[in-house]
Amino acid sequence: MKKILLSLCLMQSVFFLGQSENYAKYHTSINKAEELFFVEEKVDSALFYYDTVFEEYDFIFVKDILNAAQIAVHTKKPFQKYIEKGFLYGLKIDHLKRYPLLKKFYDEKKEDKKLNALYKKYRKKYLKKIDFKYLDFIYKIAIRSQLKKTLRESIYKFRKDVRTKIKQILDSIPTRGFPGDRVIGISDSTIFKEINKPHLDLYRQVKKHEDLWYMKSNEKSMSESAAIVLFINNPCSYFMYKDMLKSEMLKGNIHPRDIAMFYDMLFGYNRERPYCSGFKDYQAYYIDQYATYPKKMNMKLVSKMRKELYLVPKYVDDKKKIYEQKHQFKIFSGYSSNR
Repeated sequence: MKKILLSLCLMQSVFFLGQSENYAKYHTSINKAEELFFVEEKVDSALFYYDTVFEEYDFIFVKDILNAAQIAVHTKKPFQKYIEKGFLYGLKIDHLKRYPLLKKFYDEKKEDKKLNALYKKYRKKYLKKIDFKYLDFIYKIAIRSQLKKTLRESIYKFRKDVRTKIKQILDSIPTRGFPGDRVIGISDSTIFKEINKPHLDLYRQVKKHEDLWYMKSNEKSMSESAAIVLFINNPCSYFMYKDMLKSEMLKGNIHPRDIAMFYDMLFGYNRERPYCSGFKDYQAYYIDQYATYPKKMNMKLVSKMRKELYLVPKYVDDKKKIYEQKHQFKIFSGYSSNR
């Protein structure tokens, strides 16, 4: 009898471990929540899906928490539990100021002693999860790459150097994972200051190089950006690394919409397209809000590509944009508002 119980316990442990690592299911459930609210206007069902995901997984993308919070505020439902949950994944009380639906609660939450105490407690947990050595490694690679760009050498030499820098990251991924939100945290200009190493913050390291005045932590993205920029600077990243990227996506180390961006950004790289084997200008993920897509786009292929990468159908994104325009939502985040 004891052996049977032990076997059942082991099976249950394996099942829940599989759940926590299966980010295909994570994104499928989040997509369902978005469709239920933005398309079908089923508030309770949508929040149920959000709440279920937030309980099942040990890492949550902050943008999903913020979207759930905005839905709750918009529909006059309790929302503070989402803000509290967000503290575990890099959200700060000050971030509320950037979201029109949440901004009106900022002064109240900033003075809430109980909430601030919880923030400090959860912030410590968040900082413990960050691989700071890896983050510093990414900062230094990103800085060296941008310094190479300032030399104004040929674009060929710059692209070649970028691929060399990415190779350094690729060598670390098998043991440390893709350097995304889950592994090195979301962009934060003073994250190292919080562990008493302010000299390692990006803006402090960049200060030494006058030509890099533009290089800053992209805090508004609510996501990791330093490594993402490196992959963007190699126009063929999607085609060269897609197997690795998709594998890391299933572990929760990179968001699928970041991978999609690596494909869609080629619509802005006219000269480099012919060198990226596999690119077709009649299909895309359609997630780059700043890209100019050709009129001949095959929307059936767009739907197929999005489904295979666990993205919501395009009509859901279209509805989300309407909510941004009409109801003060701020839904899209990421390096280029791609998430």
